[in-house]
Amino acid sequence: MTKLEKPSSELSQAAVLLDQELRKFEELSQLALRIKLNSEKNIERATDALSKAAESQDRISLHVRALVGAIAVASAQQERDSALLMARAHEISARRTRYVELVEKMGVLGAQAKEINELLQSSGKNREGVAAVQERLTAVADGAGEIGRLAEAEELEDLARQADSLRQQLQSARNKLNLLAEKLS
Repeated sequence: MTKLEKPSSELSQAAVLLDQELRKFEELSQLALRIKLNSEKNIERATDALSKAAESQDRISLHVRALVGAIAVASAQQERDSALLMARAHEISARRTRYVELVEKMGVLGAQAKEINELLQSSGKNREGVAAVQERLTAVADGAGEIGRLAEAEELEDLARQADSLRQQLQSARNKLNLLAEKLS
């Protein structure tokens, strides 16, 4: 039995019991039809088989009702499960949408960090250029921190870690720029 399989359900038990009773009924019917009615003993045997077949037919009716009931229960369970799956699908879609929104914001921060690097390359040799880069680094680091807080609040752990890592890298770069600014002063 695999992990997903459960012990036999009410539905399968009802089907098995019905199947067994149908086989028994068929055997009794065949027996009643096969017996030659040429002696008292055979007439008794045929009567007994006929009586047992009638009792079996009553049990078949009970088993059919049990099977129909089990089918109704299984159908209701399937409908509940389907509704739960649909709700989960909507939840997954909303989470994916929110995740993509935050990833796109991270992409914007990455582009801003690239621009800062280019600005540093072109104007980082003077005090005003370093000050402009420091200001932009602070803004981008703050943006990464905000994305990290949002991701953490929404329990998007990997994105929260990435945003925090980016924030730390930007703060480290800003600290290095502060040292450079002190040297340029």
